[in-house]
Amino acid sequence: MKHLLATSAAAALLAAPLALPVIANAEPASQITTPAELLKASTGDLVDLRIGDVHPTQPSVGFDEVYYKVGRYTMGKDALNKGLGDWCEANGQGDVAAQSVGATIGDPSSFTCTIPLNSETPESLAAMKTVVIGPGGVAYLTDGHHTLTSFAETPGAGLGTALRLRVVANLSDETETDFWETMKAKGWTWLKDVAGNPITPQQLPASVGLKNFQDDPNRSLLYFARDIGYTAGTIPFQEFLWGDWLRERSNIDLSVWDPTSADSTLAIVKTISEAQVAAGQKAIISGTFTGAELGTLKKWNDGKAVDKGEFAKLSKPFSDDKPGKIAYAMAYKATLPVLTAPEAPAAPTLTVSGTSVEVSWQAPADGGSPITGYSVQLSGDDQPARAPLTVAAGTTSTTVSDLIPGTYTATVTATNAIGSSVASASSAAVTVVQPTQPTQPANPGDVHGKLSITGELRQGGTVKIAGSGFAPNVSGFALELHPNAARFALARLFDAAPPQPAGVVRLATINTDDTGAFDETVTIPETAGAEDQRLVLLWDGAEVAGNPVTVLAAETEPSVSPSPSTSSSPSTSSSPSSSPSPSTSSSPSTSSSPSSSPSPSTSSTPVDPSADPSSTAAPSETAAPSGSSTPSGTSAPSGTADASASATPATSPLAQTGSSDVLAGTALALTLLVLGAGAMIRRRSARS
Repeated sequence: MKHLLATSAAAALLAAPLALPVIANAEPASQITTPAELLKASTGDLVDLRIGDVHPTQPSVGFDEVYYKVGRYTMGKDALNKGLGDWCEANGQGDVAAQSVGATIGDPSSFTCTIPLNSETPESLAAMKTVVIGPGGVAYLTDGHHTLTSFAETPGAGLGTALRLRVVANLSDETETDFWETMKAKGWTWLKDVAGNPITPQQLPASVGLKNFQDDPNRSLLYFARDIGYTAGTIPFQEFLWGDWLRERSNIDLSVWDPTSADSTLAIVKTISEAQVAAGQKAIISGTFTGAELGTLKKWNDGKAVDKGEFAKLSKPFSDDKPGKIAYAMAYKATLPVLTAPEAPAAPTLTVSGTSVEVSWQAPADGGSPITGYSVQLSGDDQPARAPLTVAAGTTSTTVSDLIPGTYTATVTATNAIGSSVASASSAAVTVVQPTQPTQPANPGDVHGKLSITGELRQGGTVKIAGSGFAPNVSGFALELHPNAARFALARLFDAAPPQPAGVVRLATINTDDTGAFDETVTIPETAGAEDQRLVLLWDGAEVAGNPVTVLAAETEPSVSPSPSTSSSPSTSSSPSSSPSPSTSSSPSTSSSPSSSPSPSTSSTPVDPSADPSSTAAPSETAAPSGSSTPSGTSAPSGTADASASATPATSPLAQTGSSDVLAGTALALTLLVLGAGAMIRRRSARS
């Protein structure tokens, strides 16, 4: 068969009639139009699919409506089979025109339609069933669930039956979430169960067919009320909207209805249709829809007497030459196996996880009617007793959380459209125990561990710090950088202008795991001192671990060297842009930096051999102006410059280097000084 998509309502759609084997209630067959072709479909295109491959957009159908259709297809008194006519109409070809002996829906070559292929009319195309193309090229049925399900349930047809469907939108480029949001906004899906409770798209059936749907009796009653209390229109899911209205009617007692009796069904349909007309056209029926929008008739039975019009047709018994819809439905139902409530599920299984219990079970036999849900009752020491849990159809497990310690059992009940099963046997008992708490020391500050560092500590950089051996499962340790107190104490003893230590720097709040370990990546603030410090872990101010560390200065851009054209001659000279003031003199060996001239109040004194060596520079040294250097590249001693000079103050070697060898030397000097002082005291004591 040739696969194609029509690009307009009048385009040629199929090259030849289908010739398929007779398949009754077959499992879904492979698609005729491929998903790749569906992805390219446009609004108005027709696609040729097997009905078992189309995905429903509603969770239920009215079984009695399907029974009427299948009953008329298989037990009908029509001159030409009604099922063949419905297939022609759904395929865009009007009605059945002729049929051979034994013709079936599953074999289109066994009958002909009133409108040949390639001659479809706008009216015949409008009567076709519709789909929306979703993500992945999946076709979602938006109209025709009862018709396609009737084909699926008819002998000689089944889920393998091929049918053309009209595309109303292609949303395949949307995400799954956006797709369903669009479907809801457009009214192209019905996400309520038979009780009117909301469901998710994931709870929709995967295919048409009675075994996949829930039975909605209200939907069937409203179908029978067509053209008696209201007329069918173009609003999607019109009967479901009326079903919402019917559930809210306290003046309509559905409990008196016997769904196995034609007379009882006819009576309740009359009551419902009269209430529809009485509601009026201006009344809000469901959501924002008024009676007029949902097709409410101005007069019951369109103004005709009870023995006339559509109600009279509906009342015809099966013995009549033209039985009514209710008669066909009852006659066909009488041939079906008796439907019952589900069998009792087997005893469920309970699995404990902490203070939660998972209850799982196997789906029981459904009694011929699909299971619509489960009720799970957990019993035991949880007081007060928990109410039964409702679990959706298709789900066979649920979890109960936050149980108190004790012993528990569970039972499960299954429900379908006929009723509920008896409760299952009780599960084996399980015990929920009090969770054990990790043991902790009385004071986490009493447990000392170790720190390790991966990487270098540099201002503005990050470093990985790990620890182990601490109190487990404790939150609130403080990871900090502390100044090196010993180093600065020595600096204060020996330096005229000792450096000031940086303050304490908080790096992170640490939580240990159940082994007493942690692993943390921290950032060293740029304000942290670039100096020797101590990395410590504290609990409530008490140190539980500490390592000596050196914080490095932040990396900077290298300085730019002066260009050759800005250097000074050997003799005293000044930069053209900055000449010394008349009161400033330079020694013959001193040059001024091109970018920095001496301050007017600063002078360089010639070397005086008779000068005190402690206050003058060596013969090879001269004082340099602020910001300049001597020819030998060394700085002049601080004593040779005027007190008001802008030269940088001198810094002690200890503060400049901060190196371990200087600290060691200083410590040795202190030790010798103390020992020497002690010896002198002892000698004086001896003399006295």
